Amino acid sequence: MSSFERANTSMSAAPGEISQSVLQLSGVVDSSVDTSNTREEALERRANETLALLAAIVESSDDAILSSDLNGSITSWNKGAERIFGYTAEDMIGRPTSALAPQSALEDPSHVLEKIRRGERVDHYETIRRHKDGSDVVVSLSVSPLCDIEGNVIGASKVARDITGTKRAEQALRNADKLALAGRMAASIAHEINNPLEAITNLLFLLEHEDISEQGRRYLTMAQHELTRVSHIASQTLGFFRGAPGSATYPLADIVDSAVSLNIGRLTTCNVKYEKRFAPVTPLLCNQGELRQVLVNLVANALDAMSGGGRLLIRIRDASDPATGAAGARITVADTGSGMSAQTHRVLFEPFYTTKGSTGTGLGLWVSSQIIVRHKGHISVRSSQSPNHHGTVFSIFLPRLKEIPSTDPEKSQTHQVTLPRNGNKATSPEDESRHTPAEPARPSTAYTAA
Repeated sequence: MSSFERANTSMSAAPGEISQSVLQLSGVVDSSVDTSNTREEALERRANETLALLAAIVESSDDAILSSDLNGSITSWNKGAERIFGYTAEDMIGRPTSALAPQSALEDPSHVLEKIRRGERVDHYETIRRHKDGSDVVVSLSVSPLCDIEGNVIGASKVARDITGTKRAEQALRNADKLALAGRMAASIAHEINNPLEAITNLLFLLEHEDISEQGRRYLTMAQHELTRVSHIASQTLGFFRGAPGSATYPLADIVDSAVSLNIGRLTTCNVKYEKRFAPVTPLLCNQGELRQVLVNLVANALDAMSGGGRLLIRIRDASDPATGAAGARITVADTGSGMSAQTHRVLFEPFYTTKGSTGTGLGLWVSSQIIVRHKGHISVRSSQSPNHHGTVFSIFLPRLKEIPSTDPEKSQTHQVTLPRNGNKATSPEDESRHTPAEPARPSTAYTAA
């Protein structure tokens, strides 16, 4: 049979046979379509699962992960960023990344964006960012360009790790070394000046028996008083390094009166009205010299804050520790001075911070806090710069102890440098520990750690 005949035979087949063939062919096609759809659905499902996993990883990261467009506007913000910087996604999306930069680092975001536009990366760049509460956060920043499917840079992906604690620990270690060196130097200097102090004391004693005028005798008394003060500071410096004895039961009122008397001339010069409210308090076991040092420094700070006049109030009363319920006494030193800013408050007790340059030590209030801690007490501060109600209040709680812990650095744990918490711990008679960073807010003239 020829091919033509076979074709005619096929075309002349029964209609049912033709329909069966068509149905079989349609089933093959439908099966192929179903298989293709199933594969596409599986791929889409896997892609969605991958995206969801990546989103979960980003959202649960402890690091701040955010993105921005090429203009610097934030387009995404994870929970880590909210924890580190204090802002929610609603607060930040649409805002420029420069909103997180403090005044000292305003140029950083623009420099980073320039590199991203060129397709470059920025790896582990350490810089400062600003928390919502105004505090500084030290971050290690990594920035990568974001590209579309054609490879064009359309934005930036940023990962910021909070390394504030690490930097603080490093600073604490440096401070520990500096404190050890400062202690040895102070002890050496105090020891060396003891001999000339003794000679001057003897000369003043001999001068007492000379025939001098009443005015001269008054000057002699003042000189002896100041010499006693210098001698006390020298012996106290040695004692602080070696472990000072001298713990005994003393009336707090006598210690406060002694501290104020050392600043009596400045009270008059600064036109400051002094008021004391001393309730009857049972004498406390304490180191008289160390507590006097704390109070002298607080009074001097208050006078610095009231150079144009004001009011100084010191209170003594029985009290109990609100945290432990321990019985003790509270000393409050309040002034109507210029007050201190929030930034000053945060770093008030940190060691070695000064704005006085080479003339400051930055140890004053830090030493004071260490003395109070050694007496198992605590010191707190409240301050305001409000035009209608300004001033600062230092409150010292001292518990009733049976024994004052040793000041020997090898035996006492209180001399270990603890990590500063956005503001903690410092004193000395005149210029110590009053100066902290200059800032746009009204600067404090008194409590800027010297």
